[in-house]
Amino acid sequence: MPYLQVVFRYFAPYFMSRIRHFLFLIVILLSAFVAANAQVPESSWPSPEVEDMYKQGREYLMAGNFQQAIITFQQGIQLAPNQLVLFRDLGKAYYLAGDYKNAQATLEPILKSEQADDISFQTMAASQAAVGEKKKAKSTLQKGLERFPNSGILYHDMGKLYEAENELVYALQTWLDGIHKDPTYHINYYEAARMYMDTKKVVWAIVYAEIFVNIERQTPRSDEIKSMLFEAYKQLYTTMPVGAVPKFGKKKEEADKDNNFEEAVRSTYMRLAPVVSDGITTENLTMLRTRFLMDWDLRYAQKYPFSLFYYQDELIRSGNFDIYNEWLFGKTDNEQEFEAWKKFHAEAMPQFEKWAAEHPIQPIAADFYNDMKVDDIFSKKKK
Repeated sequence: MPYLQVVFRYFAPYFMSRIRHFLFLIVILLSAFVAANAQVPESSWPSPEVEDMYKQGREYLMAGNFQQAIITFQQGIQLAPNQLVLFRDLGKAYYLAGDYKNAQATLEPILKSEQADDISFQTMAASQAAVGEKKKAKSTLQKGLERFPNSGILYHDMGKLYEAENELVYALQTWLDGIHKDPTYHINYYEAARMYMDTKKVVWAIVYAEIFVNIERQTPRSDEIKSMLFEAYKQLYTTMPVGAVPKFGKKKEEADKDNNFEEAVRSTYMRLAPVVSDGITTENLTMLRTRFLMDWDLRYAQKYPFSLFYYQDELIRSGNFDIYNEWLFGKTDNEQEFEAWKKFHAEAMPQFEKWAAEHPIQPIAADFYNDMKVDDIFSKKKK
């Protein structure tokens, strides 16, 4: 009976979807309003003209017109020398323009003040690293983390410094710290997934890659991670960790398979190996991942609640899971068939993209089940 209930849950019409959708839109609108007003308060600007200069400088910065951004921020500073964000973004503009000396000169007094934010520390460290001052950059990031221990971007940049020195263990541990402390900063998922791909702990590559691509959806990096995710599933079924295969005549105890989140995920996928016995394809992955969610719901959902699996569950109940898997794997699997599928289902992908924009994944700190045991997972040949 429990199994039939799960089947009904996944495939029966979900009659509350319209109500939930309406409530979700209300939450999104309120969140957008709060975020829009969480910027520099209007009352803190000495005049509307200075505020307009700041906004114009930001537009230049985002458009890649760094020299014009520098000029605009400088003009704003002439009128409002006490506005930290003008100096911070001027330092950022100098850094992006390759003027590292002026970037550091602009940011140094900010870091000595009590008003410095994590972006100020990040930009200063990036400027120092760009001129080869790696130790100073690490020191700056460390000071930033002491003041902002939940800043995902600072963990990210510290990890990149470790990776540049081939300190892969420290790099991965730092990115995992970033995921734990700031689960919404998605770049750390990308870095961690990339690292785990070259290890036998490929479950984490699968999990982190999918979280990343649901946050950063339309970039070359998201295309890269989709291809990596497809390969990760292949690797899952071709590489087995030490001790995963029982000896002749002995059945591996079920308890050994679920004493942590990673092993629970792996063992669930392994039980479903017959689903992909004829190969890893988009169609087979869709069936595999649907069955995975059904089994996970029965065995582990209460023990290991996880935002990604809740999100996949929502995709199934909304009728979008097949399209979602096509979006994830179709192009990597067979680009010609994927393009043909899109032509045949002309409305499917735009409708899914609209749904996804209105239903963003929301990872939380409680999702962190990683034991961070990474000391011996890298090949000694890896450079």
